[in-house]
Amino acid sequence: MKKILLVSCAASSLLLANSALNNIDLRDYKVVEGTYSKAYLDGRLTVEGGNQEQTNYEASVGANGDSVYTTAPYTWSIHGDARADFKRGDKDSDKTQKSYNFNAGTTFDKYFFNDDTFFGYGSAGFGYRKLSTKDNADDPYFVVGAGVGYGRMYDATALATSLRILEDLVKYNIVKSDVSNETAFALAKVVDVEDEYEVKYGSSSYKSYWYDAMEKVLLQNSALTKDALGAFGVARITEVLDTGVASRKHGWKVRAGFGKIISNYDGKSEDTVVELGFDYGLPLGLDTQITEYANLVTVLNNSDEQFKFSNKLTHTYELSDRIDWENEWRFNYTKYDEADNVYLNALSSTFKYDLANQLTYKLTLSAAKATGMKDWDTKLYTGITYRLK
Repeated sequence: MKKILLVSCAASSLLLANSALNNIDLRDYKVVEGTYSKAYLDGRLTVEGGNQEQTNYEASVGANGDSVYTTAPYTWSIHGDARADFKRGDKDSDKTQKSYNFNAGTTFDKYFFNDDTFFGYGSAGFGYRKLSTKDNADDPYFVVGAGVGYGRMYDATALATSLRILEDLVKYNIVKSDVSNETAFALAKVVDVEDEYEVKYGSSSYKSYWYDAMEKVLLQNSALTKDALGAFGVARITEVLDTGVASRKHGWKVRAGFGKIISNYDGKSEDTVVELGFDYGLPLGLDTQITEYANLVTVLNNSDEQFKFSNKLTHTYELSDRIDWENEWRFNYTKYDEADNVYLNALSSTFKYDLANQLTYKLTLSAAKATGMKDWDTKLYTGITYRLK
């Protein structure tokens, strides 16, 4: 499976100081043919005992994944996330409260002119949940939608990976210090099609063919200091690919359409909904990424709920090859005609340290405030995340 990562400012300083790559811009990478996949598993546990009637604890386990397949005519994306939480208080009468939530969705964008302008889309979403305050799970949630949009998001993670590989090979004198921009872009195109090599040659042996293609690119561009990568060069590339993961995206996309909630969590069908969406990605230099996702949904012919708005803004900064600093703001707001409006405002700041074997250690400070809360709820917690692919 594809393993990709960011090039850091600190790690790339040597490369940029000694090559023609100092003017490269990740936004110049506009390859539309490619596949991007990622999946993570994480967990958290807090236990407290002593001077209380019973040991209390809070635990959670979660998984999430995304897959995007893009070509000039269309883009197909699939995403999903699941989470289970367990909590027990310190009183003898306190029982374990359990809750879980699963969401999945897919969107298919068909570009009318095979460029980055107008497209039509179809979408579907599924949800299943059990609230901690209920004994049984709710009915499944299912929604479908269709509409039109404008714009395209490009994934430049392969170019960032290419730069990181070249920086490392320059450091060990495997690649010449005057490596060109053209070499970086050519190498990125090979990095970007890892899945094609895996499908063609199998997961157990595809890397030898994939690395061979990288070597050919370096030889064709006269970038190697010798006539081959050698075992050490292959080992360095493997080290780079196995260290840290973060996506780099640029561009923007807007969409507008209609949808239908086939089944809500109460088992009832809803009226037609109108949906507006906005996606935006901006890499700043080689070490910073900003992404923004906003969505507005309103139900037609509904006398109670007027609209739902959700927003997610993320800022990621790579402090080093192994350490990322990610800041996130989430805001959800539901406006009702007669009932009280409901909102959630959540901030988080996370330091991620990449360990060996696709493990990441996280230290997170979060603050959240929602309807009915007088003060902000703040937490400081740690956890381990494992990248499944």
